Amino acid sequence: IAVNSATSGLHLALEALGVSEGDEIIVPSLTFTATAEVVRYLGADVKLVDVNPITLNIDIKAIRNAITSKTKVIMPVHYAGLCCDMDEIFKIAKEYGLKVVEDAAHALPTTYKGNMVGSLNSDITVFSFYANKTMTTGEGGMVVSRHLEIVERMKIKTFEEYTDLF
Repeated sequence: IAVNSATSGLHLALEALGVSEGDEIIVPSLTFTATAEVVRYLGADVKLVDVNPITLNIDIKAIRNAITSKTKVIMPVHYAGLCCDMDEIFKIAKEYGLKVVEDAAHALPTTYKGNMVGSLNSDITVFSFYANKTMTTGEGGMVVSRHLEIVERMKIKTFEEYTDLF
């Protein structure tokens, strides 16, 4: 789904997953403001966790330590083209029944174990095409998901589709 910015893509992603007031979203402390800001748009709480000082990506142990009964999503940020340890993140998400939304604003064309970011097992991945990104259109972004119900939730409906609801 094409969006006007990665910020709006992240917002749509969390909304499509049903994030709401009282939920907690795990976000790395080293990221652009928008990653945490979109969590607050929906009334949810940001759980900032440390990053690994070598990779500058989200620290796996910090994720585990931050999980509570209110945690709904892990939002890893691939920093400066280096992919997070997605196998461990997926393992944690499965263990605790959490969703994974990748903030891949700095991750095109990053790969993880030979697979392109955006084709991994995340629920949603969001890219940015802003002027300072690796692939730019000057502005804009893209949201990808392998889950049709999530994609449909994020799409703009036509007038006819809206009127069919009433």
